[in-house]
Amino acid sequence: MEENYSWIYLLIFLIIPLARIVPRLLRRAGLKENISARPESPRGNFFQESSSPDTFRESSSSDNFQESPRREEFSTKNWPKEKIVLGLLLTNITKFEEIQKKGNLSTNNLDTILQDLEKKGLMQPVEKTGPFGKSIQLRITEKGAAEFRRM
Repeated sequence: MEENYSWIYLLIFLIIPLARIVPRLLRRAGLKENISARPESPRGNFFQESSSPDTFRESSSSDNFQESPRREEFSTKNWPKEKIVLGLLLTNITKFEEIQKKGNLSTNNLDTILQDLEKKGLMQPVEKTGPFGKSIQLRITEKGAAEFRRM
């Protein structure tokens, strides 16, 4: 007579999910804190965000926190629009729509600014061909970068 070994399959397919679920249930119930063999964050979180958005605290292995120096804040409200556009071009924003949105400029206003910058040789349009057709990217020239730093 053949022996029935089907209980082995049942055991295998139940042990694997139970091995993942039981430690979670025990941790949730608060019976044992670190019951799982694998830690949640093996490398640790070395940079933790503090209450203010501009500062980060660096943590060591002994959980001593030190605040990094505060980043200098500045406003672009008083900048001329040409300087704002040149600054956006320096940060590798190359599309007309992105510059318009980030610089909060109207279409006509941005168009005249870009034409003036192109006439002065501070910016040049570059036509790229891609899988979705042709696109025009705006690139700042060396003269434009120097002018931005001078402004």
